[in-house]
Amino acid sequence: MRTIVVGDIHGCYAELLQLLAKVEITEEDCLVSLGDIVDRGADSVNVYDFLKNRPNTIVLMGNHERKHLRQTLSYSQEIVKLQFSDSYDEFLEWISHLPYYHETESAIFVHAAVEDGIPIEEQREEVLCGCTAGEKHLGKRYGDTSWSQLYTGVKPVIFGHRVVGDNPLIIPQKTYGIDTGACHGGTLTALILPSFEIVQVQAAKDYWQEEIVKWQLPVMKAKPWGSYKWEKIQAICDEFRNSANSELSAFIAQKEQWMYDLLALAPKIILKVEEKLAELISVYGDDGFKKPARCFSYATLLYQANASNLTSKFLQQALPTPDKWLQIMKELEV
Repeated sequence: MRTIVVGDIHGCYAELLQLLAKVEITEEDCLVSLGDIVDRGADSVNVYDFLKNRPNTIVLMGNHERKHLRQTLSYSQEIVKLQFSDSYDEFLEWISHLPYYHETESAIFVHAAVEDGIPIEEQREEVLCGCTAGEKHLGKRYGDTSWSQLYTGVKPVIFGHRVVGDNPLIIPQKTYGIDTGACHGGTLTALILPSFEIVQVQAAKDYWQEEIVKWQLPVMKAKPWGSYKWEKIQAICDEFRNSANSELSAFIAQKEQWMYDLLALAPKIILKVEEKLAELISVYGDDGFKKPARCFSYATLLYQANASNLTSKFLQQALPTPDKWLQIMKELEV
């Protein structure tokens, strides 16, 4: 039986199928993906479906899967979340069970790195998968020298994570780096064990550069604008206001105007708060109103109004997101 190890696929489904056809994979062959099966490429969903449903297949946890799992989403993850749509939660459940390493009699497989001199079962997860914390840890231990140059273990380590160029980075019988940048227009690489034969296919294009442009507007529309702080909304608008994508710049202008329109209602909110304060004082007196005022979600605004300090600036600080602003408007019937 052979073990077919594939580097970072990153949504390059067509290239994955071409590569497996080229190695003439059989049902008896064990397929090992080193992780980062999604993001950046054009077809992450089909890559996931294929690997999930193929028997005799092992997929390792990469830093991109871990980002999805921990919901620390950057642009490429936001794209994939939209691509998965209603099946995204199912994807999260599946990746939550991915192992951080795989070991056979002849080799150790990880997504990113190992620390020399530490048994594989005792390695830090963040080092194995190559997340930011793991990269910082390796930097403190090894400085600018790659861990792969210093590895002295008995079994060779096969890894991905960092694009090593058009061809694999090989220290024979020690370390084999096989991320050759398929999603960036490079190659998708397989390493066949036990022969250690290298097989590659050329990617059709630089998928990531194409995806960056293609998904700008859908990702922007899907952002949780209501939960963003005013400062963050303004920062996004400042960044994309003059985008070359006319549809995107138009959408950004619309969102910026939406924010300004909400904030322009501050005087009406203040007036409603002052009216409510007057009602409470008429019933409970100048000092007695404070206790019943606590029952309202906008009690802080009532206290500020009583001290004649309720301003538009204070409103923005007390209600830092559109969602909070709209909720108070609803309660006050503005």
